[in-house]
Amino acid sequence: MATESIKPPAQPVRRLGFGFTELDPAIRQTVLFLQAADGAQSSGILYEPPTDQTNNQASSCAYLMHPRGEFTRHYLVPGLTAHGIAVFGHNSRYLNNDTDMVHERLLFDIAAGLRALKERGFERIILIGNSGGGSLLSFYQAEASKLPGDRLTESPGGDPIDLTAEDMPEGDVFIGLAAHPGEGRFMLNVLDPSLTEESDPESYDKTWDMYHPDNGYRPWPGPSHYDPDWLTAYRDVQRERSLRIDRIARGYIEERELRRAVFDSGQFSEFDTDQQQRIRRGAHLYKHMIVYRTLANPWYLDPDIDPSPRALGSIFSPGDPFIGNYGQWGLARIMTPRAWPSTWSGTASHADLPATIRYVRIPSLIVYPEGDTDILPSEQQLIFDACAAEDKTLFPLPHADHYLFAAGEGSANQPDPRERALDILVPWIKERLS
Repeated sequence: MATESIKPPAQPVRRLGFGFTELDPAIRQTVLFLQAADGAQSSGILYEPPTDQTNNQASSCAYLMHPRGEFTRHYLVPGLTAHGIAVFGHNSRYLNNDTDMVHERLLFDIAAGLRALKERGFERIILIGNSGGGSLLSFYQAEASKLPGDRLTESPGGDPIDLTAEDMPEGDVFIGLAAHPGEGRFMLNVLDPSLTEESDPESYDKTWDMYHPDNGYRPWPGPSHYDPDWLTAYRDVQRERSLRIDRIARGYIEERELRRAVFDSGQFSEFDTDQQQRIRRGAHLYKHMIVYRTLANPWYLDPDIDPSPRALGSIFSPGDPFIGNYGQWGLARIMTPRAWPSTWSGTASHADLPATIRYVRIPSLIVYPEGDTDILPSEQQLIFDACAAEDKTLFPLPHADHYLFAAGEGSANQPDPRERALDILVPWIKERLS
């Protein structure tokens, strides 16, 4: 007797934070393996519209990179390719691990990616800086637009990184999409100033604890309210903590450099065996830093601070941000001394979007989701005002969160935020590159 196979019920498709779930099979996909000028490897996927599809954007390619995030399946790919725009989702050398991330080295990866696109015949490059990619691509465009002799030659940690001889193709337009002002600036907002000793994660000064009732905190999920004068002082103490971590990082770097200098000098042979061993160990030892309690932005809990139609909380913590602040995972938790000042230091990093966008003169579009729990509207205005482009547009996206998921009251009656974002991006791009 014939039997009929029974198919299991279809499982709901999980929507990814930065990724798409479906793609037209006619879209051509090519994996590109790249080597930067300093020898580092990176890779990405180039998505091209079907060969029989022609329009004014056939020679344009959108470029996406996040400092450490997976962007080869970015949610913009299906929509942009459907409109005839190629997309290159490029993963950096630091994919999923920023422990030793030096932002200046990422510029070599981007340059390698853009050179590869130019070699493949793409005449126009659309830089799309999403989330942490906003400050990264603005940093790249700022350096690429300078005369070679005016470019950076070292990182904030003192690593020699010479961009003066690098072939750095420029972008033709810049788009900041849900772009925060830089990982360092972001960290400056979330550092817990109540931690008093970096070596002791339990060290504590109640005066600066946003999670203490005496300072305005109320039990989750209710709103908290902080005194404006206290908040101003709170931000000052956050900055002091960032500078303190900067000093620790530079101290480690200087200690290692001193021992390397002795190890490489003629004096080394003058020391006894035990001293030589200690110097040799110190010359090669690369200490790591542990940075505790990095989710303490009062903006997460007080809706009166920089008001916006956002939910309370943060994308970096389930429920109450208190959990993320004290939990086992956290931003910048383990860092090398050279990585901290280049990436997560709000008082040292070069990847500072309001600063670098002063050199971005190509047409620029800033789109920010109004329901984003981790990007302040006032910072988006600051970025827009600082942009050097004569042709620039600031566009809020209602009813959307950081990942362009529907968010906020009334969002159920609105089209998908990702589709609405494409309705903004595509005409803007075509008008400028047609």
